Amino acid sequence: MPRRLFAAIAVSAFLALMLSLVPNTGWKRMDVPTFQASRPIHLSEQNALDLFTSMTTHYNIKRIKWDNPSLYVDLAVKPSDKVELSHVYQDFYSLTHELFTLTDNVKQVYFRVLEERDTPKESRLLVAIESNGTDADAFDKPLEAQMDVEQYVRDSFPVRIDPYFYERISP
Repeated sequence: MPRRLFAAIAVSAFLALMLSLVPNTGWKRMDVPTFQASRPIHLSEQNALDLFTSMTTHYNIKRIKWDNPSLYVDLAVKPSDKVELSHVYQDFYSLTHELFTLTDNVKQVYFRVLEERDTPKESRLLVAIESNGTDADAFDKPLEAQMDVEQYVRDSFPVRIDPYFYERISP
Protein backbone atom coordinates (compact mmCIF):
# COMPACT_ATOMS: atom_id res chain seq x y z
CA MET A 1 0.00 0.00 0.00
CA PRO A 2 2.75 2.57 0.86
CA ARG A 3 4.51 1.77 -2.44
CA ARG A 4 1.36 2.59 -4.46
CA LEU A 5 0.87 5.82 -2.52
CA PHE A 6 4.52 6.78 -3.08
CA ALA A 7 4.22 5.94 -6.82
CA ALA A 8 1.05 8.08 -7.16
CA ILE A 9 2.74 11.02 -5.44
CA ALA A 10 5.82 10.67 -7.63
CA VAL A 11 3.78 10.52 -10.85
CA SER A 12 1.70 13.55 -9.79
CA ALA A 13 4.82 15.55 -8.96
CA PHE A 14 6.42 14.59 -12.26
CA LEU A 15 3.32 15.66 -14.23
CA ALA A 16 3.14 18.96 -12.33
CA LEU A 17 6.82 19.62 -13.10
CA MET A 18 6.34 18.82 -16.79
CA LEU A 19 3.30 21.11 -17.06
CA SER A 20 5.18 23.96 -15.41
CA LEU A 21 7.86 23.73 -18.09
CA VAL A 22 5.35 24.05 -20.96
CA PRO A 23 5.27 27.65 -22.22
CA ASN A 24 1.99 29.31 -21.37
CA THR A 25 2.21 32.33 -23.67
CA GLY A 26 -0.26 30.73 -26.11
CA TRP A 27 -2.76 30.13 -23.32
CA LYS A 28 -2.88 33.76 -22.28
CA ARG A 29 -4.18 34.75 -25.69
CA MET A 30 -7.04 32.27 -25.29
CA ASP A 31 -8.47 34.02 -22.21
CA VAL A 32 -12.08 34.95 -22.78
CA PRO A 33 -13.90 37.20 -20.34
CA THR A 34 -16.68 35.53 -18.42
CA PHE A 35 -19.12 38.31 -19.16
CA GLN A 36 -19.03 40.22 -22.39
CA ALA A 37 -21.57 42.36 -24.13
CA SER A 38 -23.47 40.51 -26.80
CA ARG A 39 -24.42 42.14 -30.02
CA PRO A 40 -28.09 42.98 -30.47
CA ILE A 41 -30.11 40.72 -32.72
CA HIS A 42 -31.02 42.13 -36.11
CA LEU A 43 -34.64 41.00 -36.35
CA SER A 44 -35.92 39.65 -39.65
CA GLU A 45 -38.68 37.36 -40.84
CA GLN A 46 -36.26 34.44 -40.63
CA ASN A 47 -35.33 34.81 -36.96
CA ALA A 48 -38.45 36.42 -35.44
CA LEU A 49 -39.94 33.09 -34.44
CA ASP A 50 -36.66 31.97 -32.86
CA LEU A 51 -36.64 35.06 -30.66
CA PHE A 52 -40.21 34.51 -29.49
CA THR A 53 -39.65 30.88 -28.52
CA SER A 54 -37.49 32.08 -25.63
CA MET A 55 -40.14 34.53 -24.36
CA THR A 56 -42.92 33.50 -22.00
CA THR A 57 -46.37 34.99 -21.74
CA HIS A 58 -49.49 34.30 -19.72
CA TYR A 59 -51.52 33.80 -22.90
CA ASN A 60 -50.73 32.02 -26.15
CA ILE A 61 -48.96 33.95 -28.88
CA LYS A 62 -51.18 33.51 -31.91
CA ARG A 63 -49.36 35.58 -34.49
CA ILE A 64 -46.29 37.72 -34.95
CA LYS A 65 -45.77 39.88 -38.00
CA TRP A 66 -42.56 41.68 -38.83
CA ASP A 67 -43.03 44.78 -40.98
CA ASN A 68 -39.67 46.55 -40.71
CA PRO A 69 -39.34 48.42 -38.27
CA SER A 70 -42.70 47.48 -36.73
CA LEU A 71 -43.59 44.27 -34.97
CA TYR A 72 -47.17 43.13 -34.47
CA VAL A 73 -47.84 40.64 -31.68
CA ASP A 74 -51.24 39.00 -31.21
CA LEU A 75 -52.09 36.97 -28.14
CA ALA A 76 -55.18 34.78 -28.27
CA VAL A 77 -57.52 33.59 -25.56
CA LYS A 78 -60.46 31.23 -25.79
CA PRO A 79 -63.92 32.46 -24.80
CA SER A 80 -63.76 30.18 -21.77
CA ASP A 81 -60.36 31.52 -20.58
CA LYS A 82 -60.15 33.97 -17.71
CA VAL A 83 -58.25 37.09 -18.77
CA GLU A 84 -56.64 39.31 -16.17
CA LEU A 85 -55.70 42.82 -17.21
CA SER A 86 -52.64 42.78 -14.96
CA HIS A 87 -51.31 39.74 -16.85
CA VAL A 88 -51.90 41.53 -20.16
CA TYR A 89 -49.87 44.52 -18.96
CA GLN A 90 -47.09 42.25 -17.67
CA ASP A 91 -46.94 40.39 -20.99
CA PHE A 92 -46.80 43.65 -22.95
CA TYR A 93 -44.09 45.11 -20.74
CA SER A 94 -41.89 42.00 -20.66
CA LEU A 95 -42.17 41.35 -24.42
CA THR A 96 -41.52 44.97 -25.34
CA HIS A 97 -38.64 45.22 -22.86
CA GLU A 98 -36.97 42.18 -24.40
CA LEU A 99 -37.62 43.34 -27.97
CA PHE A 100 -36.12 46.78 -27.36
CA THR A 101 -33.12 45.47 -25.41
CA LEU A 102 -32.31 42.35 -27.48
CA THR A 103 -32.81 43.77 -30.97
CA ASP A 104 -31.36 46.73 -32.82
CA ASN A 105 -34.04 47.37 -35.45
CA VAL A 106 -37.43 47.17 -33.70
CA LYS A 107 -38.86 50.69 -33.50
CA GLN A 108 -42.56 50.01 -32.87
CA VAL A 109 -44.45 47.24 -31.12
CA TYR A 110 -48.17 46.77 -31.63
CA PHE A 111 -49.57 44.41 -29.03
CA ARG A 112 -53.09 42.96 -29.09
CA VAL A 113 -55.08 40.44 -27.09
CA LEU A 114 -57.84 38.77 -29.08
CA GLU A 115 -60.67 36.50 -28.09
CA GLU A 116 -60.38 33.67 -30.57
CA ARG A 117 -63.58 32.22 -31.96
CA ASP A 118 -64.18 29.35 -34.38
CA THR A 119 -63.75 31.54 -37.44
CA PRO A 120 -61.17 34.35 -37.66
CA LYS A 121 -63.83 36.88 -38.66
CA GLU A 122 -65.60 36.33 -35.35
CA SER A 123 -62.49 37.05 -33.26
CA ARG A 124 -62.83 40.10 -31.03
CA LEU A 125 -60.22 42.61 -29.98
CA LEU A 126 -60.00 42.85 -26.20
CA VAL A 127 -56.93 45.00 -25.53
CA ALA A 128 -54.50 46.89 -27.78
CA ILE A 129 -51.30 48.65 -26.67
CA GLU A 130 -48.80 50.52 -28.82
CA SER A 131 -45.18 51.38 -28.13
CA ASN A 132 -42.86 53.50 -30.27
CA GLY A 133 -39.08 53.39 -30.50
CA THR A 134 -39.00 56.72 -28.70
CA ASP A 135 -40.36 54.79 -25.71
CA ALA A 136 -37.35 52.45 -25.65
CA ASP A 137 -35.93 54.22 -22.60
CA ALA A 138 -39.19 53.45 -20.80
CA PHE A 139 -38.18 49.78 -20.81
CA ASP A 140 -34.80 50.16 -19.15
CA LYS A 141 -35.92 48.10 -16.13
CA PRO A 142 -36.78 44.41 -16.38
CA LEU A 143 -40.28 43.36 -15.35
CA GLU A 144 -39.15 42.22 -11.89
CA ALA A 145 -37.65 45.66 -11.13
CA GLN A 146 -40.76 47.57 -12.15
CA MET A 147 -42.85 48.35 -9.07
CA ASP A 148 -46.38 48.71 -10.48
CA VAL A 149 -46.38 47.50 -14.08
CA GLU A 150 -50.11 47.98 -14.59
CA GLN A 151 -50.07 51.64 -13.55
CA TYR A 152 -46.83 52.30 -15.43
CA VAL A 153 -48.17 50.90 -18.71
CA ARG A 154 -51.49 52.73 -18.40
CA ASP A 155 -49.73 56.04 -17.73
CA SER A 156 -46.95 55.67 -20.33
CA PHE A 157 -48.51 54.07 -23.43
CA PRO A 158 -51.68 54.34 -25.48
CA VAL A 159 -53.92 51.54 -24.23
CA ARG A 160 -57.24 50.68 -25.85
CA ILE A 161 -59.58 48.39 -23.94
CA ASP A 162 -62.71 47.35 -25.76
CA PRO A 163 -65.89 47.68 -23.65
CA TYR A 164 -66.58 44.03 -24.45
CA PHE A 165 -63.54 43.15 -22.34
CA TYR A 166 -65.25 44.50 -19.22
CA GLU A 167 -68.49 42.74 -20.15
CA ARG A 168 -66.57 39.52 -20.63
CA ILE A 169 -64.81 39.56 -17.26
CA SER A 170 -67.69 40.86 -15.15
CA PRO A 171 -69.42 38.21 -13.02
